Amino acid sequence: MKKNLFRSLLAVVFTFSSFLAAAQTEENFNSRPSVPLNGVKNHLQNHCWTFAGFDVNGNGWNANIEGDGAMVSQNHPSTSYMLSPVLSMNSPVMLSFNYKFHNIIGNGVRRWMTIYLADANNNLVELLDSVEFSNIDKNMVYTYSEGLEVTGAYKLYISYGGIGESTWIAIDQIKISSSLYYSGGCNSAPIAVNDNISGISNRSATGVVIINDSDPNGDQFSAYLMTPSPDGTVVLNTNGTFNFTPNPGFAGTSTSFTYKICDQGLGVLCSNDATVTISFQGSGILPVSLIDFNGLYRNEGKVELNWATSFEQNSDRFEIERSFDGIAWQKVGSMKAQGSSSVKKSYAFIDEAGRNTAIKKDLYYRLKQIDLDNKSAYSRILIVRVYNTQSIKMISVTPNPAKNDIAVNIQLNENSYVVMKVVSSNGTEVVKKSLKASAGANSYILEGTSKLQRGMYVLEVIVNSKERMLVTLMKE
Repeated sequence: MKKNLFRSLLAVVFTFSSFLAAAQTEENFNSRPSVPLNGVKNHLQNHCWTFAGFDVNGNGWNANIEGDGAMVSQNHPSTSYMLSPVLSMNSPVMLSFNYKFHNIIGNGVRRWMTIYLADANNNLVELLDSVEFSNIDKNMVYTYSEGLEVTGAYKLYISYGGIGESTWIAIDQIKISSSLYYSGGCNSAPIAVNDNISGISNRSATGVVIINDSDPNGDQFSAYLMTPSPDGTVVLNTNGTFNFTPNPGFAGTSTSFTYKICDQGLGVLCSNDATVTISFQGSGILPVSLIDFNGLYRNEGKVELNWATSFEQNSDRFEIERSFDGIAWQKVGSMKAQGSSSVKKSYAFIDEAGRNTAIKKDLYYRLKQIDLDNKSAYSRILIVRVYNTQSIKMISVTPNPAKNDIAVNIQLNENSYVVMKVVSSNGTEVVKKSLKASAGANSYILEGTSKLQRGMYVLEVIVNSKERMLVTLMKE
């Protein structure tokens, strides 16, 4: 990197060198549409410029270099500096700007400018150039233009200092032959989303919490435990996988913990806390033998739920419950059960959820199966997502309660190409099924998923390479 310590700069106008790279970051500190002159500094700071001791037309001085604004130093120049946003630099980096002084530099007065490389946290990394001014004409506009040997993601730090009476500097028309590292100038915080995980009957659980999390800039991120569960021990790894071990005697139906994710961007940012809720199935014996549970979209916000039993004894009724998050449930209807039966019995229920409720949202359904003694148990959860696009109406997913194989139901508006795959928590693809599906309702069982090892898996359903559904599933 270029170091040129305290070279003397005479009253000469430098010729601006042409930039060697097409990418360029420019700032002229002028007013702009919807941003008045007195709001420009704030606007730039919101895009990750940093200013200390500089203000637009500070001290009431308009240097008239170009346009209606320039960055002017304050009365005590030793504290005046500015930093660019993080830039993607590739040597040689051309830096140029115009500047002007409001007064001459008198005898015994010194003024200088230094240019540093800084990291994303504003720590100075290396001195690139240092200039001392002399023989200044206050009516002259000067140009700084240098090629800097810099490669990497850094900020440029420009400071103005001195000894003696105040002589302000106005800096304008900054041009850097490097693009912004982040399109808006600033890193954006990652987004963590609440999770609903199914535990197993011994009240332990494993899972992955970051599957539905994201970073607006595409930066990698890591997970960190914030609030542990009061009901046991949570071990959360930075890759988002976790294990929950219950305290002795814990027999609750759910527990929770919170976490956040922090990106690996330049200027590390973290998300708000997200809550992971672990739900545990009851240990009671089902009053019926459920062999199917799926859904169909019937337009106008109506979701038809279908299920079947192969055996019933002493059964009284089914209560249908719906949730938007898998945590808070509400009863949306009930249906009388067969009572006693040794043959297949089919049931259907229409949930009039409404268009605004159904479209493009995950709807969670479960059946509460109640016998004549008022004992009850819940079915596995059915997850329904209504698309109602040109190619697809709806996808619903649930493990087959009889086999513990994953069942996928796809309702298509046209013949389509469907890919279904199951991926383990370490990213290994363990099951994949690709096929051409006809318009209408299509049901598939992903054979072999009942033989998967215990743990957390992700089911991905892709239709015509564009419509996509992700579901987290626990294999007990």
